[in-house]
Amino acid sequence: MTYMGRLLNFRVKYLFILAIFLSVLASCRKEDEDDKFNKLDILEKIKTLDGVTVTEIEPTNGYSREFQIDVLQPVDHNNPDGPEFTQRIYLSHVDEAETMVFAPNGYRSTASSSQELALLCNMNCLQVTHRYFYDSRPYPLNWNYLTIKQAADDHHRIVTLFKKIYKGKWISSGASKSGLTALFHKRYYPDDVDATIAYVAPFTFGIKDERYPVYLRNIDDADCFSKLMKVQQYVLRHRNDFLELMNSYISSSGTTYSMDRELILELNIMDYPFAFWQYFNLPCSSIPDTATSTASEIFSHYNSIVPVSSFSDNNISYFEPYAFQAVSELGAPAYETGYLEGYLKKVDINSTGNPNYEMVAPAGITYTFNSFTMPDIYNWLQNNGDRIIYIYGKNDPWSAGAIELTGDADAIFIMQNGANHRVRIVNLDNPDIVYDALSDWLGIPIDPSLSESKSSLPGDDVLFRLGN
Repeated sequence: MTYMGRLLNFRVKYLFILAIFLSVLASCRKEDEDDKFNKLDILEKIKTLDGVTVTEIEPTNGYSREFQIDVLQPVDHNNPDGPEFTQRIYLSHVDEAETMVFAPNGYRSTASSSQELALLCNMNCLQVTHRYFYDSRPYPLNWNYLTIKQAADDHHRIVTLFKKIYKGKWISSGASKSGLTALFHKRYYPDDVDATIAYVAPFTFGIKDERYPVYLRNIDDADCFSKLMKVQQYVLRHRNDFLELMNSYISSSGTTYSMDRELILELNIMDYPFAFWQYFNLPCSSIPDTATSTASEIFSHYNSIVPVSSFSDNNISYFEPYAFQAVSELGAPAYETGYLEGYLKKVDINSTGNPNYEMVAPAGITYTFNSFTMPDIYNWLQNNGDRIIYIYGKNDPWSAGAIELTGDADAIFIMQNGANHRVRIVNLDNPDIVYDALSDWLGIPIDPSLSESKSSLPGDDVLFRLGN
């Protein structure tokens, strides 16, 4: 071999050895950094996450530690260098190696928010306020970026951040609009979580989904719906009496109401049959007999079902983001109004849109309904939505929008007889269906009997339907 050949061979060997040395050195440094990180307290670990501000707060629901966290997010994830906003999170901490229940709320999360499975099984819980709700509002408000996909992008970034700390299994969970939000996240980022529990999550197609009034009429028996209908007609026939009762209620409430009072009366009583079944386990015998009951008794009854306070300025402002989503992407149930024709003065029952929802959506902007998003998500879930448990209540009017599984996805559908929008795992005839499926999918034991009870189970949030 020539001198130049030997020199070249030496240099190659030298560079090879140097590369190995540098690789080992980098690996050692990484191990050293990982070791230092692993020894940090959970609070200090959260502080290392990019774009995160954290404060430890008084724990609730029996947890030993809890944190209020703000995460910096792009208003438009397609333009990450553009305007930003902070998104509010609450973390209930058990152990970094324990399962994480991820709860992308459809509304606002608070320090007391919780998830049933997390409480039953002593798991970590990460509650996230939905973009554009209080504590997570961009300023100025550009409603164009309140979309299903942008919210899913928010949740993907949060999961990516916190998986740097929580290395165990991840289960997403939510009820009603929060259940939908978990499913939306699952559709766009199917590998972010290992399983999903979606309670009472309805898929609504179009601005006036006619399946809902049909389903509503068939809960219980026809006589029950007839009694609900008679209350509606009675109130509208005697509107002056009920306006007086309603105005007295509003005057004593100490809350402002800017909406026209007759419009409030009409919107409120239109929601009465839906809300009667959605939230309450009342017998049909509790419905007042309009032939023998006083106006005061009837008002007290339906106001306990669909509170007039739903139309206060504060309440309408709070639900404004949901109303926008309803008329732009989520869709809305149709109202059956034929039997109210001639009784309504303020609500246009012949409108091609859904004036009930448009009346409480943000003012001053034009709405265009996206008819493609919900069917796309629905079809994807039917065909590809693996490791999802859907739980519905048979007496819940929102169950008109329950998903129909085809057998193509590894998913479980539960419709609990006699239950409504508040149905939970503990209400099921056989809760083990849920625990066994999760254990099988995750490869770890899911057994609520192994954990200590923390507190009463959460109500979670519920879909806003104008008057409730």
